[in-house]
Amino acid sequence: MKDKILAIFNLILLSTIISGLAYSHWQDTVQIQGTIKMGHRKLIIESEKLLVPTGIGFNETHPIYYHVTLDKQSFIAECQNVDYNWTIAIGLILKNEGTLPLTLKETQITLNIPDTSNFTITTYYCGPFPPGTSFIPYWDGISLDQLLARPDGYKDPIPLDPDDRAITWTIINHNGTQPLNMTLTATPLDDPYP
Repeated sequence: MKDKILAIFNLILLSTIISGLAYSHWQDTVQIQGTIKMGHRKLIIESEKLLVPTGIGFNETHPIYYHVTLDKQSFIAECQNVDYNWTIAIGLILKNEGTLPLTLKETQITLNIPDTSNFTITTYYCGPFPPGTSFIPYWDGISLDQLLARPDGYKDPIPLDPDDRAITWTIINHNGTQPLNMTLTATPLDDPYP
């Protein structure tokens, strides 16, 4: 009798082990725990420059107050007494602070006035400038007159790898006869598919 009880116990134990192994071998779900870091795109304005005509008194007769937004996504300028042949150039150093490449598509200029037909807007692109590459000839010591005289060497919208920089120069000219006050916003836009 003792052997029968031991044989039944061993049979139950063996069937439990076999069914446990079979269950673990054919189980469909696997649980994995971990952290995944996803890539992202982030185009920011790293530096800005406003060029105005070098004539005497432009800043006094045509005051312009400007800043870059806190999120470094837009350049905003409050322009007063904008009259005939008023011309400025907005320079932006842009940087890809993301982990994925992107393509600088355009610098979008918006004016807070209903009629923009008296404005001419032209944008030039310089770059890309990988880390360690000098972009001084396109940024330092340049004046509005020099910029208007040599639009050569500028490229169409450009691809930017992570940490690359680009420079945009946007020239805005007003040929209307009525003086006005306005706010202009320059926002660099990237194309998410380089």
